[in-house]
Amino acid sequence: MLASKLKAICSSQELRSTPYREQGIALKGQPLPALIFMFDGNPYSYVNHCMHMQRRLNCEQDAIFDASGQYLRCSMHGFIFDPKTGACQSPVCFGQRLQALRLEEIDGIVYFSEKHLTLID
Repeated sequence: MLASKLKAICSSQELRSTPYREQGIALKGQPLPALIFMFDGNPYSYVNHCMHMQRRLNCEQDAIFDASGQYLRCSMHGFIFDPKTGACQSPVCFGQRLQALRLEEIDGIVYFSEKHLTLID
């Protein structure tokens, strides 16, 4: 994919220096909140909605990881998700997934590479 088709989010270093970043996006014209974070040295992004009640993972606390730092966690009900796959590990929604957003990291910059995604300020 050509770099001109990518949507720059931030530098990789900036993403490494913060627990997570939120970004407003429109996906196929629908406005949504996105989470972007580093985990095990790689950038990941998901639509910031728990599938249980469509609440932001960080709706009640300014955090997206559980106390162990190994799972994404919905602050409302405590559901946990694999940060690499978005798969829910909690019994109520086991196996369901957060909606992943494609990223590319090129020359120290993290980009969205979703075809029908635009950034919202």
